[in-house]
This record gives sequence, C-alpha cells and structure tokens, in this order.
Amino acid sequence: MRNNLKKIKIGVLGGAFNPPHFGHLKIAQIAKEKLKLDEIIFIPYGKPPLKKIGLAKAEDRLKMVSLLIEGVGGFKVSDYEVKKKGKSYTIETIKYLKKKYKNSEIYWIIGEDSLREIIEGKWKGKLKVLDLANFVVFLRPNSQFNLKTLPKELEKKKRNVLKKVILIKRKIPISASEIREKIKKGEKVDKFLPKKVLRYIEKRRLYE
Repeated sequence: MRNNLKKIKIGVLGGAFNPPHFGHLKIAQIAKEKLKLDEIIFIPYGKPPLKKIGLAKAEDRLKMVSLLIEGVGGFKVSDYEVKKKGKSYTIETIKYLKKKYKNSEIYWIIGEDSLREIIEGKWKGKLKVLDLANFVVFLRPNSQFNLKTLPKELEKKKRNVLKKVILIKRKIPISASEIREKIKKGEKVDKFLPKKVLRYIEKRRLYE
C-alpha cells in the first residue's frame, strides 16, 4: 500500500545557546516562515566536539532554552544531546531524528561559521553530513565574508557545498559572546534576552 502521508518539515536549531537570546528566536522564526516548516526543535549540545571557552553547564543551557521558547507555538526543545554520552555530533543527531520522526524532512539550521567548519572537514562525517538533511545557512550582512578567507585549495569544495545548501541573508545583530562579555562587565543585557532567561542567569550566577 502506497504511503500518501505528507512529510512533516522539521527545522532544527542546534548549538551552544550560551546563553540563548532573541537572535536565536529570530533565526528560528525566519526559517519557519520562509521554508514553511511545521515546527522547530532547539537542541543544545552537551559536550561539543570543538572546544568552547566559557561554556555554561549543559543543564543550565537546556533550561535557558526552555525559558526562551516558553509559550511560542511550534517551538520545542530536545535534551537528546545533553543526555547522550560522549560528544555531540550533528551527523549522529540527524540520524537519531530521522529514526524518531520517520515521516519527516529535516532542515538543519546553521550559521556561516559552521558552514566553514564543514567545508574545512572539521565535522564528523565531513561533507557526507550534507546528504542526510537540508542545511539552511544564515549568512552575515556582508554575505560570505567568512568563506572568502578560505584557503584556495578549498574553493572547489566551497562551490560544490554552496550548491547543496539553502542560503538566507539576514542581519542578526546579537552575539552570545558579546552578551557574556557584557554580563562579565556588569553591563545591562535585558534588550538581548527575555527577562526570565536573565533572571535565571542572575540566580545561577552564570558568566560572571
């Protein structure tokens, strides 16, 4: 019997969320609207494969993401990478999601820095990871400035990769690293993230 069920389009926004902020919400909302996604799953990673400085505990980042998307329709958070043993690899998470959501099409949302890492071969599975899902790349305002500095020997690989991904040019003028730096200096950050996330940061004394 032929399966005529319509595939569910699931957007996935993974990352450190260190801390999660309005920029993450904006990216998810733009992707959901532009690609007509049914839902967005936020997946904070547990142990990142590439070293991150000043990373809050996984449990704290998971809680903050839950607070960030609280009450937003079509958004949910997954604790898969936080609870799994070992490091978090995108290729493994995509395979997990494809098993969990069998009748689905995955749209993995990344930034330009992550795309560069894939081209440079820093991700597990290297370019093969691009065959497992649709990759949606948010470019900075000066489109691809980070890719322009790639070594010349990677130019052909870059061209091939760019043919396979969905590029979205949007200005998201919020950076988690800038937020952490402001918190460290005791400066106000209430315009960058919801009050409930800020209260959690203050309560847990994160990034001080």
